[in-house]
Amino acid sequence: MSDDLNSILQLGEVLESKLSVLEDKLEEQINKIVDLSRMGAVITSVLNLDLVLPMIVETALSLVKGEVGLVVLFDRDGREKSVSWGLSREVIAKLKAPNGEEACRYIRRTGESLIINGANIDFMNDTSRITTRLNSFIGIALKTQSKIIGAIAIANKEGEDSFNDDDKFALETLGNFAAVAVTNADLHHEALQKQKYESELDMASQVQSMLMPEKELFFDGLRVHTYNAQAAQVGGDFYDIIEVQPGKYLAVVADVSNKGIPAALIMASVQAYIRLAAESIQSPAELAAKINTRLCLDASRLNSVFVTMFLGLVDLKTHSITCSNCGHPPALLLRHGTVIRINSGGTFLGQFSNALFNEEKIGLERGDRLVVFTDGLFECVNDKGQMLGIDNVESFLRQNISLPWGELLGRLKDLLKVYSYDEGRVDDTTIMIIEVLK
Repeated sequence: MSDDLNSILQLGEVLESKLSVLEDKLEEQINKIVDLSRMGAVITSVLNLDLVLPMIVETALSLVKGEVGLVVLFDRDGREKSVSWGLSREVIAKLKAPNGEEACRYIRRTGESLIINGANIDFMNDTSRITTRLNSFIGIALKTQSKIIGAIAIANKEGEDSFNDDDKFALETLGNFAAVAVTNADLHHEALQKQKYESELDMASQVQSMLMPEKELFFDGLRVHTYNAQAAQVGGDFYDIIEVQPGKYLAVVADVSNKGIPAALIMASVQAYIRLAAESIQSPAELAAKINTRLCLDASRLNSVFVTMFLGLVDLKTHSITCSNCGHPPALLLRHGTVIRINSGGTFLGQFSNALFNEEKIGLERGDRLVVFTDGLFECVNDKGQMLGIDNVESFLRQNISLPWGELLGRLKDLLKVYSYDEGRVDDTTIMIIEVLK
């Protein structure tokens, strides 16, 4: 009986000792998890990738007591991005997974962690520049919900020990935080780039607006009203009216066959050339030919971009307008309830170097209104798929042209709202109305 009691007491002592060891180990794991949570909170709060990656490497080395390490990110615009602490990507390439595959490639393909002990590979430490022997290795994948974005690799555990499952658990936990940190940094960078891009677009839009005249202009004998709405922040429509000589005014409305920044850049170039050449030209057809030649010289770089343009030279001394329409929608001359369509000119500009351009001279009377617009005004569609069309624009203008400009524009915008059902087909829209006052 006494022997049995002694045996039970000894067993109790053994169990108590093992329980104490387990409690100590559990407390150690809890402390490690708490430390990991704190580390993770710090890492995920940093939104600069160039700062995050070194923090990940240093934290990983401290966590598993490694000598050298590396964090690598995959698919960075077709390249890998890495931060090394004494361990290069070339050294890891010498390590093989159990299936014979290169270690980092194995981790990237499978997403599985990898421990290699007893590797015995000599390499040059990138930090100390001293030849070092790689004995033990642990690598884990950085994962998001949808893909593997990178890996953490640590070599040579302190004290020549081998890496174990506890190290793997700790490093995988850190890897979860690291993946979130990298994703957050990427999203922050994208947001900053988008903000910068939008700021630059806003500035470009302001500059483009500055390149165009005021919305309402008065000259001796003329009143000019304009409306311009870009489908994007910047666009390819433009208009201008230039006094080339006393009593002579060049009216320009043009449309570059594209939207957004490329169209805006071409527009600015063409507009600058027109302003430079306007005072020396003798006729709109002559100017059209010069613009066409200039654009055709750059045709290979413009990638099939072309420009439609209406050029009208108003001469108040002779009460006439000389027009050249280069592939542009017809201008409409409204006079006493009738409408005259002006089509004479030629093809669009920038594609045919040998193109010829004509012009048409029309007498002007007091009260005449010349309306010039781009195709965005009439190519919009309603919810039934019906296009507004030039005929409907002409009918609208005939009914409303005598209204004050503000009221006419308000009604025009209401009409365009009805025909702006398909946002994908909304184009830059420009309209210019030149009213002859005397």
